[in-house]
Amino acid sequence: MASDIGTRLISRPGQGPVMLLRPARLEVVAGPDTGASVEVGAEALAVGTDERNRLVLTDTAASARHFEILANEHGRLLRDLESTNGTFVDGYRVGELFLRDVTDIVVGESRLRFSVLRDEVEIPLTSRTNFGQLLGHSTAMRAVFAILERAAKTDATVLILGESGTGKELASRALHENSSRRSGPYVIFDCGAAAPSLLESQLFGHARGAFTGAVEARAGVFEEADGGTIVLDEIGEFPIALQPKLLRALEARTVQRIGENTSRKFDARIIACTNRNLEEEVRAGRFRQDLFFRLSVVSVRLPALRERKEEIVRLVNLFLSQLRSDEVPSLSPALVDLLMTYAWPGNVRELRNFVERMVVLHDVDPVAVLRAGTAQAPADSSWSPPIHLPFHEAKQQWTDHLEHEYLTRLLAKHGGNISEAARAAGLSRQSCYRLMEKHGLRGA
Repeated sequence: MASDIGTRLISRPGQGPVMLLRPARLEVVAGPDTGASVEVGAEALAVGTDERNRLVLTDTAASARHFEILANEHGRLLRDLESTNGTFVDGYRVGELFLRDVTDIVVGESRLRFSVLRDEVEIPLTSRTNFGQLLGHSTAMRAVFAILERAAKTDATVLILGESGTGKELASRALHENSSRRSGPYVIFDCGAAAPSLLESQLFGHARGAFTGAVEARAGVFEEADGGTIVLDEIGEFPIALQPKLLRALEARTVQRIGENTSRKFDARIIACTNRNLEEEVRAGRFRQDLFFRLSVVSVRLPALRERKEEIVRLVNLFLSQLRSDEVPSLSPALVDLLMTYAWPGNVRELRNFVERMVVLHDVDPVAVLRAGTAQAPADSSWSPPIHLPFHEAKQQWTDHLEHEYLTRLLAKHGGNISEAARAAGLSRQSCYRLMEKHGLRGA
């Protein structure tokens, strides 16, 4: 039995609620990755073979995202992420359970040991349940709000981490609107959407005649954000060849336009966002360590919706009220059960998309709407090849049908996030956009 649960909530006079947490360690004690270990703090920790996990396994019997460990006021919760071969504790396959101070976890051919350390750390919580348009009353979100509140009062560079659809853009906008720079420009630059050949020009600007097509001088986004905030979205996709120049710009707060020899100063607050595990990207050699340190002066991770399921019903009711529809469906017990058991891979964005779909299809059972929007079924088997056509024409129709079905379900799975969908499909964003345009599809 555990000596205590590892976390507890207290209230300090004049300070508000505080979560006391004892850090822990997760170590692989048997299997292909014996000796690998990671610290377990307040943030959720995912384990599996996917390189975006905090603890990456090479065990071929483990799933890409096998399980995760979450911290809340009740302790450390282990949650199986619908793994293929299961997660086992004390010989029993588990879905969710709170961990003891020392717990052995079996995954595939590996045995991992979770052990709580002795020293307690304090994690301040705020009493507020929103920060700008970012909403949440759970312990995890109130810890996030406490960090964002303090960061907004400074010009410190902030790195916002989180899965697609967790609200990184809302967090960055709220940081800007609660800062002393709120009257200045707010500029978002999507590092994953820019063509590599144009990325440097868009960031740093260019002189007239600097290259073919540069018919006039142009300022880059850093200059455009002068006096305000610049958000480097999808920073994990930034090409490593240009990372040294980006690092110099961030450190010196100057940019040099392509085709010019002089530097231009800019004064902007830097916020970077990514759904990638940048520490793993550094280890893999795809992201510079010095740039990572420069960006993560203040680092905050937005929890996935599955980590704060107690907020789902409240969020659904809020979205319904915002839509202002005359036809507002009710939340039946069956629908609530389905909302709470579904994994929500697209997070809050996917939840809002479902609510909008539920309102539009108000005359359809909401349970059926959710099941239809989240089903992982194969392509429509009712479509049959048009054998009255020549082979090549029939093949083209089948290809078009497959592309449409594939993209529709892929975008639904990733909550409409095009970067995440393209990455999962092994496509460039440009290729994904072209296919979406061809089939009349839109992202979130």
